[in-house]
Amino acid sequence: MSRETSALEAVQALIPDDRILDVALTYPRGTTQSEAIGAAAGGVMGFGSDFQGVSAVLGSSVAGKLFAATNTLPPSIVVAVSDTAVYTLGRDKLGLVGGWDTMTKLVKFERSSLHLEVKQRVALLEITLTDTEHDVSLELEAKRLGNLGV
Repeated sequence: MSRETSALEAVQALIPDDRILDVALTYPRGTTQSEAIGAAAGGVMGFGSDFQGVSAVLGSSVAGKLFAATNTLPPSIVVAVSDTAVYTLGRDKLGLVGGWDTMTKLVKFERSSLHLEVKQRVALLEITLTDTEHDVSLELEAKRLGNLGV
């Protein structure tokens, strides 16, 4: 079973009264920048050794987890789209694998009162979902590759 199918089935199980059309994996805004800083720091710490690449990967992972720990939002957020709503579900994992069984519902945006802003950056998309009726916003980012297809 593909990651996309696993994610879609898990979301559908959490939201049985609405037909989910598609899902995407996103992160709280700032996650990618913290991972990049961590990768650079890890690369510097391992510079000149056989483990420089491993140090960069570990630095990125640690920085992403530290950012998530200091943020009030979960480490990753699944965005699910139906005909009438956009759902956001918190996930306790950063990566693409696993964690579909531990999602929690965050915010439901009715599509009739949803304002969507998307800004394209080199490596990511900045997404702002705003409920215009209740003035509630959620700022997300999605990596342009490997995100279940935003």
